[in-house]
Amino acid sequence: MDGDPRIVILGAGMSGVCMGILLKRAGIDSFVIIERSAGVGGTWWDNVYPGAQCDVRSHLYSFSFEPNADWSRAFAPSAEIQRYVEHCVDKYDLRRHLRLNTTITDARWDGAASRWRLGLADGGSLASNIFICSIGPLNRPRLPEGIGAFKGTVMHSARWDAGYDFRGKRVALIGSAASAVQIAPHLAEAAGHLTIFQRTPSWILPRPDRAVRPIEKALLRIGALARLNRWWHYWVHDVRYSAFRGSGLIHRAMVGLAERHLKSQVATPALREALRPNYPMGCKRVLISSDFYPALSRPNVALIPRAVAGFTAEGVVAADGAVRPVDAIVCATGFETVELLAGTTVVGATGTTLRDATPGGAEAYRGTLVAGFPNFFMLLGPNTATGHTSALIAVEAQAGYIVKCIRRLDTQGAVSLEVTARAMRDYNLSLQARLAPTVWASPACGSWYKTATGKIIAIYPGYGTRFQLDLRTPKLSDLRISTTGGAPRT
Repeated sequence: MDGDPRIVILGAGMSGVCMGILLKRAGIDSFVIIERSAGVGGTWWDNVYPGAQCDVRSHLYSFSFEPNADWSRAFAPSAEIQRYVEHCVDKYDLRRHLRLNTTITDARWDGAASRWRLGLADGGSLASNIFICSIGPLNRPRLPEGIGAFKGTVMHSARWDAGYDFRGKRVALIGSAASAVQIAPHLAEAAGHLTIFQRTPSWILPRPDRAVRPIEKALLRIGALARLNRWWHYWVHDVRYSAFRGSGLIHRAMVGLAERHLKSQVATPALREALRPNYPMGCKRVLISSDFYPALSRPNVALIPRAVAGFTAEGVVAADGAVRPVDAIVCATGFETVELLAGTTVVGATGTTLRDATPGGAEAYRGTLVAGFPNFFMLLGPNTATGHTSALIAVEAQAGYIVKCIRRLDTQGAVSLEVTARAMRDYNLSLQARLAPTVWASPACGSWYKTATGKIIAIYPGYGTRFQLDLRTPKLSDLRISTTGGAPRT
């Protein structure tokens, strides 16, 4: 693409790819997708550890406009999802819009020119009228403090070393949440001995996974049946939101299912108690796994139900002060999630950084706009995550909303659009009030969903259907649209 594009999209994960596709379908072709990795897929490019798999049904964890009849399993493995993203990139002609192995270090709004000035890590630069960030919150791996003291092999679940041979090795797995429950069974089978350090137990439901039969694939190539199948999975998932109010029939049913799952798979009473959460179901991410509990019963696996106390050159220091010598440490320790776009300095119209614009914790208007940052949009921004359905429900709603905002700029011959400070404040006050009675606000547990002060920054308090309806049409009274200067390029 010659010259500067009208739109820059940061991130070529599923949200960035969705944004590009919807722009193309709207007839907007002047855009570039910047991606720091060597390929597309985002989470599914990064997470290639053994056992990596989606925890949402395959036919719902795909774009509504691009159904896939060829999923091999009810819950797709990581590599298969990544191939699906590649398919979408090629089908919708996004390859020529991609700039891989490229990192944006800073973005600054130039009010006089109504442009975003973007600095690149290689010393280059870009300018665009519109800047869309689609990197999501789970992209910067977090390692335990002090792990640099260990002289053996260290890897994070999102930075997997496929060349390392675990066979016969002494391995420590730090963490017991989403990635850990998928990795543990594979490490348990390969390692000579596996020690799992569990800071907090997780609520775990059985994974109803199975192979998709050939006859099902054939039927799902019929458009009407594919839409009906997705509609069914959509509503089965969406009604589960009510469980996160901490009471009611669905909540009790999920708690009962988790308790029966634990009891049926863990025979030892002491181990069962160590794995039983003491906080309300749902205030941390609910996991699905049918092979994690059995892995803990293997003779070569030990569970330490305490956080790691430190590290030495030879191993891990447990809470009792004992050093467990290991050859390798696998960190399933999550990501840095509190700061918006950490690693990229984003400066708005008043010279304020994105981080300083929300000092009490990340927030946005409908998870998409931030006051003081014209022509700046986010996908999977603050308070867009859910505990009950596919993230792509929110992604498609946001991408469609952004296209409508861009169209509003065009129809009015305007150069910039931003949310008002009042609209953003009112939206977030309402959001936190709606979150207050949910399990996510429970003081019984902390999670990446909220800050140390208790502000919930990740979760959207409602059904996916409500989120979609909220973003169907831009509410013009909440927006400030400027026609100063020349009309934006098309």
